[in-house]
Amino acid sequence: MVAVSAGAEAIETFLTERIESGEIPGAVWAVAGPEGILAAGAVGNAALLPAPERARMDTIYDLGSLTKPLVTALLFLAVGRDLGLEADALARRIIPEMDRMDKRGITLRNLLTHTAGLPAWAPLYTSGSTIEEYLREIRDTALVAPPGTRVVYSCMGYIILGEILQRCAAQPLDRLASEVVLRPLKLTGTGFRPPRAWLPRVAPTEDSCEYERKLAGSRADGYGGYRRGIIRGEVHDQNAWALGGVAGNAGLFSTVGETVALALQFLGPGKGLLDGEAVRRATEDQTSGLQEARSLAFLLAARGETSAGPDLPVEAFGHNGFPGTSVWIDPVRQRVYVLLTNRVHPRAIEGYDMMPLRRRFHSLASGV
Repeated sequence: MVAVSAGAEAIETFLTERIESGEIPGAVWAVAGPEGILAAGAVGNAALLPAPERARMDTIYDLGSLTKPLVTALLFLAVGRDLGLEADALARRIIPEMDRMDKRGITLRNLLTHTAGLPAWAPLYTSGSTIEEYLREIRDTALVAPPGTRVVYSCMGYIILGEILQRCAAQPLDRLASEVVLRPLKLTGTGFRPPRAWLPRVAPTEDSCEYERKLAGSRADGYGGYRRGIIRGEVHDQNAWALGGVAGNAGLFSTVGETVALALQFLGPGKGLLDGEAVRRATEDQTSGLQEARSLAFLLAARGETSAGPDLPVEAFGHNGFPGTSVWIDPVRQRVYVLLTNRVHPRAIEGYDMMPLRRRFHSLASGV
């Protein structure tokens, strides 16, 4: 245990109960503000197989979809205009592969706010392993709603955004992230494709891609690219892995402290990489009238039930990652709440919903 306050003890008691119930192998968490980390802790195990390893404050987790706000959207907000990108620009102007009748009106704002009408997910890797092959499949995939009419959370949209950033910056996404975000913030345990020296600290994820195999259904038939054995030091998301481990939707690894440093960028101007206008676009509702409130980076607590829980204000905003990670930010109290787990290790529990765990964690954490 790192923190000793009554609130911190309540969090760790709760997380220990969830570990003992088999929902997660372990967890690392933090509550922070502009003044730094206020409380934090590590409980349970980072690994169960092939041998148990304790979770520690410096354990590096696969952040999954936290890559979307903490890298892809952050880069767009920080340097998008320098790259000639505006939120209402048509995606097809940069990605000619999007120039198809039903997708011609999709804007970068639609991609950022999950209102492009693209399906939530597809096993793109079964059709190829290059971004060009991915884009061709996305081009040929029917929309589930006309652009701008409905929020449909979509990994496809952020894969496209990652490629937009790469083409406009004329450099790979991981290098752009390093130059614009990681090096300026002096983050030494955060990045794509963890180097070999990091592996002893990296929490493993799933055994043999079981979840993706089931999710892909018949499309998995004949596909020989699923990994065997415990995945460690490689992104869990197979679409991102097939692209080499770097994509706009997933691929980022980090520690709890450095995830806090990334999240703090969105608390307000003067905190680091973003000016006031960028912070506003990252935190204000951009999908008024639709079923979910979304900014250019995050889900907002303002509309519908979210993992923020009942004790964070409606102004709060955040994001979840499928491996078991989450970041929520309270701009009223100036607080950041980070919870990192690898709940897919050694396998994803079929039908398990982390929403109750996340909501309870935030209720307890808001009292720290």
